[in-house]
Amino acid sequence: MRRPQPARVALVTNVLAHYRVSCFQHLATELDHRLTIYLLAGDMEHRRYVMADGRVDLPLVYLPGWRWRQPPLDDRHINDLRPVLRHPWQTIILGAWDEPTYLLLWAWAKARRRNVIFWIESTAVDMPRGRLKEAFKRLLMKRCAACIVPGQRAAEYCRQLGANPERIFHAPNATDRNFFRSRADRLLPQRTEHRRAASLESFTILFVGRLVESYKGVETLINACAELGKRRLAVTLLIAGEGSDEDHYRRLAGNLALEDSRFLGTLDHDELCRTYAMADVLVLPSLSETWGFVLNEAMEFGCPLVVSDRVGAGPDLVHHRENGFVFPVGDVKALATALEEIARDPALQKRMGEGSRRIVEDYSPQRWAAGAMRAIGTVCGS
Repeated sequence: MRRPQPARVALVTNVLAHYRVSCFQHLATELDHRLTIYLLAGDMEHRRYVMADGRVDLPLVYLPGWRWRQPPLDDRHINDLRPVLRHPWQTIILGAWDEPTYLLLWAWAKARRRNVIFWIESTAVDMPRGRLKEAFKRLLMKRCAACIVPGQRAAEYCRQLGANPERIFHAPNATDRNFFRSRADRLLPQRTEHRRAASLESFTILFVGRLVESYKGVETLINACAELGKRRLAVTLLIAGEGSDEDHYRRLAGNLALEDSRFLGTLDHDELCRTYAMADVLVLPSLSETWGFVLNEAMEFGCPLVVSDRVGAGPDLVHHRENGFVFPVGDVKALATALEEIARDPALQKRMGEGSRRIVEDYSPQRWAAGAMRAIGTVCGS
């Protein structure tokens, strides 16, 4: 008997981030290469540090169009849809609902009776929203064939918006585990030497991300480090990234007389991996965070995690006392207490690091592709 052909699928997303490449490659293989990925832009003002190398082996088509910038938010795009519309796609996966291009493609697909799958990472707590926008999302949810979500919080948000629970499919967010785990396995045995070369003698706290307060909440972390100083705990704070609030954070650290705070700028992959290997804990104190891919990366290096309760990946990646803590957003003393507990208990720190490496094994590109395939197979009746 002849094997049925996989569905022809168009996946439309804004840009190609490095942490998506391996996931997309596995999906292309699962679909027997009947996948085309359409990109709204080749780069984005606030995402340059996550852009993938343009030489990746993927079926990419860049859609011509226009963009407008709205710092500190991401760019918005409206694109020429003709490269998408000229093909007989059975299913279109739209990378959210926040771009005019996505909404135009949704309307076209509904008019042509094509399957529309929304790939949603938003959560109910990642930012405040107006009633009109939420009502429009409910319309989209009721008229799509399925949703793909990375974790528990995004799934719950889709349910709140009226999506059919039986048509919500989990595709856990993943980075290139082969890359990061291989770097970790090489660097961790040299951790002591790398720390000595970097003059890291005290408990080392790492933040990685955009230096934009309205998203990342780094003020809370800097104040927590000052609180730890009052508790007679010596710490080194490493801040990796760039953004509009960097000067503000530098002044705040200076005013609080933090003994050792270091602003590292944007690190390339080799430098970032070495920094993960040297850190004692990774902190993500975000005010708004749909997921937090730096958590996946740091877990490969055995970092305990401390995150705010606004971080979308919290319920999935951070297991209480197994590999980290979740604290109430903006609560300086709660963050300081969590960090102090890890710092003063080396055995707990070791167990949490082992827990991170164990938990992240379930967050692979293969599992992401398998989740996406379940959604595609269901809506296509295969």
